[in-house]
Amino acid sequence: DGGGLVTGGADHLVKFWEFEESDSGEPSLIHTRTLKMSDDVVAVRYSYSQDASKRLVAVSSLDSTIKIFFDDSLKFFLSLYGHKLPALAIDCSDDDVLLASAGADKTIKIWGLDFGDTHRTLHGHTDSITDLRFVRRTHNFFTASKDKTIRYWDADKFEQILLLTGHIAEVNCLAMSKAGGFVLSGGMDRQVRVWERTKDIVFLEEEKERELEKLFDKVDGSRGEQGIGQDDDDDDTGDRDAAPQSDAAVRKSVVSVAAGDRVAEAIELADQELFEINAFRKSSKGKDGDKRTPNPLLLGMEPPLYMLWVLRTVKSAELEQSLLVLPSGHIERLVYYLVVLLRRDIGTELCAKAAIFLIKTHENQIVANHSLTAPLRELRKLMKKRLVDKRDKIGVNIAAMKAVGRITNERKSAFSIVENESAPGVDIWAGLGLGSDVAAALQSNKRRKR
Repeated sequence: DGGGLVTGGADHLVKFWEFEESDSGEPSLIHTRTLKMSDDVVAVRYSYSQDASKRLVAVSSLDSTIKIFFDDSLKFFLSLYGHKLPALAIDCSDDDVLLASAGADKTIKIWGLDFGDTHRTLHGHTDSITDLRFVRRTHNFFTASKDKTIRYWDADKFEQILLLTGHIAEVNCLAMSKAGGFVLSGGMDRQVRVWERTKDIVFLEEEKERELEKLFDKVDGSRGEQGIGQDDDDDDTGDRDAAPQSDAAVRKSVVSVAAGDRVAEAIELADQELFEINAFRKSSKGKDGDKRTPNPLLLGMEPPLYMLWVLRTVKSAELEQSLLVLPSGHIERLVYYLVVLLRRDIGTELCAKAAIFLIKTHENQIVANHSLTAPLRELRKLMKKRLVDKRDKIGVNIAAMKAVGRITNERKSAFSIVENESAPGVDIWAGLGLGSDVAAALQSNKRRKR
């Protein structure tokens, strides 16, 4: 509300201050309250609610967690876990629906302020993210990073909109205008840049293709430099080897995240289709027997079959990484689709592989979520039954192939005996009254007549 500010530091304290006008007419700060934390405070941010009872304070600490408190009572509300390194920047949307955090682990996490769930993890920056600012009256936000870039994101569609380059050193801070017409950025290059909004249309697909081309060019260029400098000293060889390996890792990470986003989008599409199907059945049109037009994005498949098709499009080596970046809410929905597919005995091997990895990786979250108890029991029962059926079927097929091979070998050996008996000088018709015996008898009768 503009009546004060909040600060945090390495002394584990979050201090609240209020503006007050001194006797001389100059503004001053008065310390009013203190909140004790268990670790160093890295970042602090108020929410934008005008209601004092609903206003929140988000505190990022050195233990890589973000804790949410009520501003009026300083009571604990939520604890957000997920960053591997401390979150250096946090900000709330002005409707207090979303909180975005970014930090030294180069990732951006979007959280819901109602339950503290992770909506999505975004990747793009190649170095620590130093600042993050939402645009007023939207769910779009800017991020600044030590990789010398500023990126513009959409928190509803979970995708990058723009990449802004211009700084020649680390970008440290951002400031948004109230109307969102421009953003200021400052960096280690001693420059403050003003970025204004224009009326130019941005094509997201073109932006994505342009960024991927730059990434691939960077990887190819680093490999070329490695090949040219192979005759240099041994001390420089290690540095040359490190660069392409790092780029390759970044490239693999980008591909894995893209696959994870594809799986998450498929889950959202399938859920939306199921919701629309149920709504249509309950409506008057569904009761009258009218046919509903399915979503063309599902390629004419049912939601569970579309989910299986998307999982099959992910390369086997990238499946685990793509499942690793899924939010907790999407994991619960994916378990539901795996149960449906196993009921129909479709894609048993892929479903079992995905289910086992999800349970091993997200064991703590799954155990804490009691709504998954019944689906997990059914999943365990179905997996055991389907895998036993597959094992028995494979065993029958192997036994059948062995029997076919044995019969084939017996037939070959039978033909080989006939071939040996038909060798030169051996009469195979001897003693049977056929063939050469009959011919010999006719020949002897002719001789007698003569």
